Amino acid sequence: MPEKFTRFDITEFIHTPIDMWHYIKACEEEDPGDGSLNRVALRDVKHTIRARVQRDAQFAQALRIEVATLFQNGESELARRLLDMLTEALRHHTARGLFTYRP
Repeated sequence: MPEKFTRFDITEFIHTPIDMWHYIKACEEEDPGDGSLNRVALRDVKHTIRARVQRDAQFAQALRIEVATLFQNGESELARRLLDMLTEALRHHTARGLFTYRP
């Protein structure tokens, strides 16, 4: 009997800003040195942020608070990355509301 596989979607496993932070940190630790795993982690987190902002209006606020906490705890590089991704996701979300791509 052939096996059936389902498509893996990272947004189903990263639920909170803390999960994103842990995912990025784990990928940084396991990176082979060429930055490939870091790029994949940041792409996955960016995808998750966009998907969550579209579904949950409170998520952007929770992520903003988490970014402020990271800055306060001395994790400025990670906080800056998350803040940039949040800003880009919010711009994308706002643009989707302003423009319709219908002929």
